[in-house]
Amino acid sequence: MSASINDYIIEGGSDGKSRLNILAEVLHSYTKALLHQQGIADGMSVLDAGCGGGHVALLLANLVGDGGHVTAIDLDVEMIALAERDAKTARVSNISFKAINTYDINYDDEFDAAYARFLLSHLKKPMDALLKMKQGIKTGGKIIVEDVQFIGHFCYPRCDAFDRYVNYYTQAANYKGADPEIGPKLVALFKEVGLINIGFDTIQPCFYSGQGKWMACVTLKNIKAALLEHHIVTPHEFDETLRELEEFTASSHTLISLPRIFRVWGTKN
Repeated sequence: MSASINDYIIEGGSDGKSRLNILAEVLHSYTKALLHQQGIADGMSVLDAGCGGGHVALLLANLVGDGGHVTAIDLDVEMIALAERDAKTARVSNISFKAINTYDINYDDEFDAAYARFLLSHLKKPMDALLKMKQGIKTGGKIIVEDVQFIGHFCYPRCDAFDRYVNYYTQAANYKGADPEIGPKLVALFKEVGLINIGFDTIQPCFYSGQGKWMACVTLKNIKAALLEHHIVTPHEFDETLRELEEFTASSHTLISLPRIFRVWGTKN
């Protein structure tokens, strides 16, 4: 099984990077605290699988320091180039970026930890990717994953356009063979691949203003091609949904959350 950039319903490249910049800013403090909690520290070697825009790779590079190293992989060649540019601008030299499919990595007992954020929910065979991550870490090393239960997304008050957006995203992901509801299944997947000392928690940031509140609109724009490709919406239906959702988001009297996020960790024995 191999994945291609066409398996992803969200636009990649520069448009995708702009979206990930917002998401990374919103989630920075949450992910940093999780990595601290799970023992990512100076001198460690870490694999960032499906690194996207490289935001967590930069965070990991700071945590492991000059004595450590981060290997960050993603199949989007343009995204990798943009992430490399950001690392160069930030004068971070302890990251190696590689444009490679997670299914195709072939590391053996090399890393102290492996991490993935919002990767497995996009894959047809998430267990295969998880097994590759396990193969790559040393005995006693950890795998740390953050991923979504998309149906857990909510807004207040109820908004028809928001409900349509959640439904559109779910349909598009299902067409691609992905699993936007993978979050609560991760513990079972970790057990199935033989990890031990498994733990998890959930977070769900919610916003009444700011960039985080606009993530639904930004994501909807970035899945337009997939929605039209699979005839989930007509161009007119898309435009009307986006217009209504933007009006709802702009109101100071509304709340919009991110999808529910499961953070799961386990150890290789």
